[in-house]
Amino acid sequence: MTLFIGHYLAAQNHGILWCDKNPAKKATNNVVTQRSTNGILNLQVNWEGKTGGSTFAPQNLAITNGTCQTCKPLGAIGKNQPRELWTIKVTDVTKPVTLAWNTPGTKGYCGDGSLVIPPAVFK
Repeated sequence: MTLFIGHYLAAQNHGILWCDKNPAKKATNNVVTQRSTNGILNLQVNWEGKTGGSTFAPQNLAITNGTCQTCKPLGAIGKNQPRELWTIKVTDVTKPVTLAWNTPGTKGYCGDGSLVIPPAVFK
């Protein structure tokens, strides 16, 4: 039972980039990877609510080995959208994609979290 739970938690953590520095916002401030194909990676980006004080935009997420194709700002300033599906074009499908928090002006707001997505997810 313990092995199963540990494996399940590890699998979950590999698919989500949490806002770890603000535990109260962990459920609403996160990036969830979705299985994708043909060099395209889909991310569900969640950021507070329609009246939340923060805006999450493409420049707030550092992406290694990929570029945003459809990444709209979220939050109170970002057209009142609490969540959006972002599409990332993978540069080299043989290498992993790394996502990391990079929030200008609010250094460390979500901590120093990063997520490495293996090629099997987007091949």
